[in-house]
Amino acid sequence: VVIMFKNSAKFNLTDFSVMLFTIVIALCYVFQHGTARDVVFERILGCVFVYLSVRLICSIFPKTINYATLLFISGYSLFEAYKGLLQLLGERTSNHYLFACTGSFLNPGPYGGFLAVCIAVLGAYAVTTYREMDKTRQKRFGLENISYRITSIASLGALILLPATQSRAAILALCCSALLFAVRTERWRKLLKRYFLPITAVVVVAVVAAYSFKKPSADGRMFMNRISWKAMTTHGLSGAGMGNFGGAYATAQAEHFYAQTATEEDLFDISLLDEHQRLTAGCPGNAFNEYLHMGVECGPLAMLSLIAVIISAVLCSMRNGTVWCYGIMVYAVFALFSYPFHIKQLCIMFPVLLALCATPKNGGIRDISLTQYIMLTLIGGLFISEYPTIKERREAEKEWEKTKHWHTMEYFEYVVEDAEQLLPQMKHSYEFLFAYGQSLNKVGQYEKSDSILKIGTELSSDPMFWNVMGNNSLAQGRYREAEERYKHAFYMVPNRLYPLYLLAKLYYTEGDTVRFLQMAEMVEEFIPKVESVNTESLRTEIRELKSTLIMTNKCNQ
Repeated sequence: VVIMFKNSAKFNLTDFSVMLFTIVIALCYVFQHGTARDVVFERILGCVFVYLSVRLICSIFPKTINYATLLFISGYSLFEAYKGLLQLLGERTSNHYLFACTGSFLNPGPYGGFLAVCIAVLGAYAVTTYREMDKTRQKRFGLENISYRITSIASLGALILLPATQSRAAILALCCSALLFAVRTERWRKLLKRYFLPITAVVVVAVVAAYSFKKPSADGRMFMNRISWKAMTTHGLSGAGMGNFGGAYATAQAEHFYAQTATEEDLFDISLLDEHQRLTAGCPGNAFNEYLHMGVECGPLAMLSLIAVIISAVLCSMRNGTVWCYGIMVYAVFALFSYPFHIKQLCIMFPVLLALCATPKNGGIRDISLTQYIMLTLIGGLFISEYPTIKERREAEKEWEKTKHWHTMEYFEYVVEDAEQLLPQMKHSYEFLFAYGQSLNKVGQYEKSDSILKIGTELSSDPMFWNVMGNNSLAQGRYREAEERYKHAFYMVPNRLYPLYLLAKLYYTEGDTVRFLQMAEMVEEFIPKVESVNTESLRTEIRELKSTLIMTNKCNQ
């Protein structure tokens, strides 16, 4: 920090915030455990490396990089808008079977977030440039005029496609960015003061309408925030570990529902569960709130340092009089409801916008401190030294993509044979760990299956890990252990029928008629979150076992 102060021509709050965030993350990496921490740490360091690289380039060529970035975002935005339009017209297939428009993204949420970022930056630049251009002196083919026209077209194209994504988070984020732009503009500021009450009324109605439009989804996000906060407070300053969000969330959610049924008799009475919460619960791969996600994995200090980075970037951009703060504003709001830092395109764009926010309009090489040169060199050297490991991991992931179809086809012996070689490089993937662990269960290697699945329970919130571990215990005759594992799987996501079905079969296998009949009745009356052919077949099997048991008892009498 002292070096940074001495060597900087001007103290930059964003640079300091990024450095502080990097230090906190590095400490988390050193003192935490987890099989996925290397992958997460590399992703975060990659973002810091992009920030420092762009920051250096921007300080040397500030105007050139500004125009180049605007043109690149315009071109990318037009490409995504064109692709989304073709999907809406039915000329191309979207990447999600439930939604017609996803662009090149896997679902419409991140697609909407990307479009919102582009609209915020390009729209603000177009409006600002138009207001500042002297029409009588501006050359028809001047650089500012051309960039104004390109950004206008690109922002309008993205704006037309944004409603088709149905992303409320993206629309809200764009509105907040527009509000920031209005507050900074004198003319719009006066209009806001004059029509404050009508505007407030419209905003309230819009928020209520947005909530009602997808009420189950909104309720699910709020419940996830509640459980994520519980997980963060449980693990304290140290966090659960990089990449361990799923396991921490699952444990917190299981404890939440178990507390609702806890009685002196310690009976398994699921009627005591809050019905709305029970049907709302899920097993997410992330928090749908980047701040809470960071807080759960790396602790509240990391979460606060991330917030500090975003706030400092917005303030620096506003002080420099640039438009990049509007894009960061979209990120700041969108990250409250989605996972932009886990999407490759948005993850790369974020540090680029941060660096542009931190760079003055007329930057110079003295705007970069010695500390930043050292950080850039160290991170670059670290990536070079870790390149062989990263390459091995990428090759293992490609190899698994080729061989995982054996698991789908239920050729479990082949999965075990191939997965054994890939295990050292694939411990960060809970999908791989589940496929390998379940395959080991199917071929009778129960102890080894348990050891693999336990690693997966730290990474994933999917209760199927615990169901298969229960099957391992059952196969080895450890009935009480199997019972506890099935119950834990149920409490993790108490709207799934499968753990109750497994409990019923356990009691049937054990010969406990009373508890089997109680569980069979529970299975028949249980209301899952999603009814399907699968759930009905499970009920049918339990009914048949019940009928067989009743007939056997009658014959014995």
